[in-house]
Amino acid sequence: MVNTTVWVHSWPAPCGKPSLNDWMSPMITHIGTVAVYVTDQDAALKFWTDQVGFELRTERAMTESARWLEVAPPGADSALVLYPAAIMDDWQARKPSVVFVVDDIEATYDQMTRNGVSFSQELVDMAWGKFAAFVDTDGNEFGLRT
Repeated sequence: MVNTTVWVHSWPAPCGKPSLNDWMSPMITHIGTVAVYVTDQDAALKFWTDQVGFELRTERAMTESARWLEVAPPGADSALVLYPAAIMDDWQARKPSVVFVVDDIEATYDQMTRNGVSFSQELVDMAWGKFAAFVDTDGNEFGLRT
């Protein structure tokens, strides 16, 4: 689950610069969606639900040939939108940088590998924890970390 808080500042700040003690109440509580541009929505939906283990949260018609599809880990506040690349002229320039946090990275890595997910970065120990990266059906890369 991705959780981000943005704070609203109470002015005036001493010397005109805000300090950490000046921050007030949260304005943004979490990330709602992240768009992933896909060329085949059906293949992408199957990948994320059957291979990665996400659930389909939302499916709505956008056009006659495109749908708004949201997938997410069960119980998560945030979701990925499997956005049809065909209706975005500059979709190739819009690459996501998403890292998913997992409780048990070894088990997740093993299960996703058994499910046929291709990893571009095998599971490694980093100074800050374990990390791996996988690619979806359109070559978008996603990270896993503890």
